[in-house]
Amino acid sequence: MPTPTFKCISVEQFQQILAKFPFTRRINAVHMHHTWRPRRADFRGHETIISMWRFHTETNGWRDIAQHITIDPEGNIWLGRDWNLPPASAAGHNGNAAFGPFMFEMVGNFDKNCDPFDGAQKDTALQVVVLVQQRFELATDTLRFHNMMSAKSCPGTAIDYAAVLAEVEASKQRGLARAPTPAARARSVAKTPFPDEAALAVAEAIRSLTRSVPERVEPGDAELTHDEHDEHIGGAPAAVEARGDGAAAQRSSGLSTAQIAQMRPHLINLAAGRFSSTGEVSTAPADVDAIFEQHLPKALQEANGQPLRLLFYAHGGLVSESNGLQIAHKHIGWWLRNGVYPIYFAWETGLFETIAQLLSRARRARGFDILEFTTDPLIELLARTARGPSIWGGMKASAEHAADAPTAADPIGGAAHYAATRLQAFCAANAGQVELHAVGHSAGAVFHSHFLPLAHLLGVPTFKSAHFMAPAVRVDTFKQRLLAEIAAAGSVESLTMYTMKKEFERKDNCAQIYRKSLLYLIHHALEDKNETPLLGLEKSTRNDAQLKALFGLAGAPSARGTVVWSPTQSDTGASASRALAHGDFDDDPPTMNSIVRRVLGKADADTIVDYPASRALSSAMRSWFDEIDLPEPFKHFVAAPPPMQAPGAGAGSAAALPAPIPLPLAAMPTAPGLVSPAVAAPPTGGRRVAVCVGIDAYPDPAHQLGGCVNDARHWSDALRGLGFDTTLLLDGQATRAVIDQSLRSLVETSRAGDVIVFQYAGHGSTMPDLDGDEADGKDEALCPVDFAAGAFYIDDDIGQVLARIPDGVNLTCFMDCCHSGTNSRFAVGLSSAGVPTGAKARFVKPTSELIEAHKRFRSQGGRSVQPAAGTGGRNRMHDIKFAACLDHQVALESAGSGEFTLRALRVLGAGIDGLSNEQFLQRVVAAFGPDAAQNPMLDCADGAGPGGLLQPLYGGAPARTALVAGAARSAADPRALETVTLLARAIDALLSR
Repeated sequence: MPTPTFKCISVEQFQQILAKFPFTRRINAVHMHHTWRPRRADFRGHETIISMWRFHTETNGWRDIAQHITIDPEGNIWLGRDWNLPPASAAGHNGNAAFGPFMFEMVGNFDKNCDPFDGAQKDTALQVVVLVQQRFELATDTLRFHNMMSAKSCPGTAIDYAAVLAEVEASKQRGLARAPTPAARARSVAKTPFPDEAALAVAEAIRSLTRSVPERVEPGDAELTHDEHDEHIGGAPAAVEARGDGAAAQRSSGLSTAQIAQMRPHLINLAAGRFSSTGEVSTAPADVDAIFEQHLPKALQEANGQPLRLLFYAHGGLVSESNGLQIAHKHIGWWLRNGVYPIYFAWETGLFETIAQLLSRARRARGFDILEFTTDPLIELLARTARGPSIWGGMKASAEHAADAPTAADPIGGAAHYAATRLQAFCAANAGQVELHAVGHSAGAVFHSHFLPLAHLLGVPTFKSAHFMAPAVRVDTFKQRLLAEIAAAGSVESLTMYTMKKEFERKDNCAQIYRKSLLYLIHHALEDKNETPLLGLEKSTRNDAQLKALFGLAGAPSARGTVVWSPTQSDTGASASRALAHGDFDDDPPTMNSIVRRVLGKADADTIVDYPASRALSSAMRSWFDEIDLPEPFKHFVAAPPPMQAPGAGAGSAAALPAPIPLPLAAMPTAPGLVSPAVAAPPTGGRRVAVCVGIDAYPDPAHQLGGCVNDARHWSDALRGLGFDTTLLLDGQATRAVIDQSLRSLVETSRAGDVIVFQYAGHGSTMPDLDGDEADGKDEALCPVDFAAGAFYIDDDIGQVLARIPDGVNLTCFMDCCHSGTNSRFAVGLSSAGVPTGAKARFVKPTSELIEAHKRFRSQGGRSVQPAAGTGGRNRMHDIKFAACLDHQVALESAGSGEFTLRALRVLGAGIDGLSNEQFLQRVVAAFGPDAAQNPMLDCADGAGPGGLLQPLYGGAPARTALVAGAARSAADPRALETVTLLARAIDALLSR
């Protein structure tokens, strides 16, 4: 195709174009990306934009450049893809031609310690977000970072989401309409060929955006991968690995065009809750209209006076589009032969595709067999590390948003809501002639927990029956949404649940990778809280009195609910199931025959059209990768393996398991102490111990504070509420010697699995560096109650203690002092200027008298300073530290409390289940607001940020320690532990990118 010319415009011109562009596509979000490569310094103007276009169109096979606009380092805006086309932003989140996100990409690498996110580029990015959101009347939080939708760092680990939202909101409050700066006007004149004719320039830009592009359809998971191949340096893409024919593979179910056309009257395709035009089968409102206005009236006429049995089916999460279409094709014909008209909700999930993409990034060098060492705790950890809970949560949100009502800005609303309104009209027009039923498999039960109550609310008649197979819906969600409706015969008259007995759940596996059922993976790793009760787990059902009553498990029969525990002894009748794996139910003949008997009201001896023979292998024996549509890089990475003999199968048997999957790892840094294969297995239920320090009553009245003792007491109370044994050191108790001994005892008595806390509220200061290990010539220090005698507790002292933290121990520090920056390695600040009226700064000025006292103290009694052993940089840190302020700021107190402590304890009091260290910081920062005098920070190794706040490391973070600890609990094989060490290093590297 001919090479296009991409226009460069100013923010002011962007605003004009945004106002005049002929949008046919409704914008419902703004997606923010960075290029990663090129970096800011690599940008070469138009030739860099062209190289991106070439890569996206020629290598990826997309119709145009991925993004709608690109923001360069100088703050200029480069036009890109037609704004009426969905972008290639994030798998499952691109929208379609009717609605979706506006996507922009910033040139640069904004991961930590790389390009700064500042200056004109930042200002333009914030203005773009504000302008687009104002143009489409969107809320501030409709801004989405790429890393919220995918397991990537984009738009950069150094960019804080909460802070950006606060700045966007502040811009809106101030009002964006302001006079352009002279520099902006100069750029405007320089970058348009019609500097004096704005209308012509806008028209030219719109013509550029609406230029002709190839009529190809991109896959629904089209997504920028940034760190794998977006290296557009010097006008040409950097070398990338061979990708077959260089075009994005078009996924195929193997069904013919004629077969797809036959299925269309039975399919409603959704993405993010709205109608989707992606994939092999697209759906628009007109397609749903055709179902209810043409196909169903015809089916009702053909029923010859009998009720039209209409069944709504929602598939599960461990299903690719192609696999789902194959099963739907098999189901639809069978339902029709039994006199049932099925309508299938095909809704996108994306969980396993994302995990596969994460694994694919570690494919380059040393190979090992993932099947030889993976254990359930490791896979659970990997799922959490790969943002499994947020992706699973996003999938559930898609089900919820499918039920969204229309609004003025969104006249269609959710696809399920639209379908329910058409269903209500159809049933009202044919009263007494329609009988409704529902089936949901796995996550399909989540979908129906929203769809069925919505239908009842809109006036749809009661569904005669619902059938949930291995339902992955949370117990609390089911009880809130459906339980009362079933009990009152509101939404549904009766529910039948088909699920495995607990012994078989534990024997199930996700294709030999995770050695329990998918429900257990969700139960342990994908919900926000570990061991979240799920409806489909026998233990969850039997532990809930209301569910026992519903399903007749409490000794009294139930007219509203039935449970069929698989495998049953019989394979025939209305209460039969022989499924032995989570993925088997939708293709298990006894289960499907049982459901159709219940829908038809048939007795066990009555004749039905039996369900066709199931797939040759159960889902436990199929490759995990058969259940997902793999991203293109992973397809090349995972070659089709030779068959492996299934249990009990003789040589040459057709029943075969996949062979071990070669999973090469990238070369990883082998920093000393990164992973310790010899770490002891953590004890069951590790200790939770805390030391809380608060000092107000310093001897010199000029140094006295008024909120530190309160802070320490409040921290102690909060931590006790979380199960900690706490020690309080207040005022005169908090001498240097006592603080040092308490911290040493806290660290040296800890063992793998323990969670320990050190909290300090008091003064901080700086002292001259006496051993030459500080680049700025200063040591940072805490001020014990006796500091005036020179007894400062400096960064080197603390570093020596923290270097002794055993592997597998989580030490978290909460430091409310000036300037607490990085004061477990330390960085206390510079001045107390700018303290608001009425507030005190927790900072002691290093006078000459104090400096001399410090030198005398260090020269007496063998207290010469030794550099802190084992600290050596951020990624060798053993602790997690929350600091009250940045290095150049002061920590403030007022009204009897530290400003940081006040907000941190409010966040803590709201509950920490599922809360990561990074999320805790984000909430505390948000509590300060956009114009805060101090900005709290998190200082820890890169891999520790996503870990669970105040959680054992083997259940949360950092990933490397958790992996090894989990392996130590479950594998004694040294070779397995060595391989786990490699995987730990891989995940550390992935998290740090």
